Amino acid sequence: MACLMLTATGAQAQIGSVLRKAAKKTTERLTDKAAEKAADAATRAIENQLDKTAPQADNPTATPADAATCASLMAQMPTLPTVQQLASYKEAEFNGQTLKMMVSPVTAFNAKLSNLSLQALTLSTANADSAQIVDAAYKNAQLATGLTREELDHLASLPDDQQQAYLQAHYKNGTAEAALLNQAADASQYLEPLQPLIDQWETLNAKIEQIHAQAETLCKDIYRQYTAQLANSSAKDRNKLLIKYYTQILPHQLAAVQQAQDVILREQLPIAEQIEQKIAPIRAQRQDLFSALLNYPQLTATQFFAEPARLLEIPEYTE
Repeated sequence: MACLMLTATGAQAQIGSVLRKAAKKTTERLTDKAAEKAADAATRAIENQLDKTAPQADNPTATPADAATCASLMAQMPTLPTVQQLASYKEAEFNGQTLKMMVSPVTAFNAKLSNLSLQALTLSTANADSAQIVDAAYKNAQLATGLTREELDHLASLPDDQQQAYLQAHYKNGTAEAALLNQAADASQYLEPLQPLIDQWETLNAKIEQIHAQAETLCKDIYRQYTAQLANSSAKDRNKLLIKYYTQILPHQLAAVQQAQDVILREQLPIAEQIEQKIAPIRAQRQDLFSALLNYPQLTATQFFAEPARLLEIPEYTE
């Protein structure tokens, strides 16, 4: 019988992929706001529980004092790379200079960032034993797809090229949708009193989007200076032009990422922690609502650590 969480196997990655697609299909069929949140949560739960491990779970010597929190992980955020470091890294990437990329400070930064992000993703399961994690993964997969546990095991055992066909043939659309709607209805009675806080948290997402929108406007203005040259250049010359353009926009991208992370850390995280203080006792009592009762500090930390990924993008515009 295939195991969904005990080891990070190829089958595990495959089932994670098809189940994410199934959960997304369910989400697209729902229009009720609360139900959509529940479906999104089910998708995230599948991603976290099928693709991630809980390295602290098997450490019998761990103590509460050793336990990481979202705030403590965010406090370990490394210093962002400089414009020159990022430009040099991207140039090495364009030129296929693997060794130069390996010794780049950007590579070290990304490794540290990935480690912190992974720790944040596994916090919710760090103190759970393997059996609990596996059971939770099965329940969320069943909720998202309508498949039985036996069907999920069979799906995981199939070759990759057969999994999608099997899922399409056995995916229980009505069952999955009804289960998500029922879960959302149960969760809403607990979430309704917290909605003002949740609204504050989501409003800050809009503030962050505005920060990046302003930076994008500046980047577009710079890109227009290169549009004609890029359209008429050879591949080699085009890469040189892109690096030149990238170097010019990096100060704007860096400033935006720094501002966004500051909003997340100083404004959004305190609200997320208030929400979690109220949700955690409910989640402990109603484990069947785990997917619907989101962990807002964890979501906040995930967004915080995702921000620097923008710095490795070289945006091009069609306008």
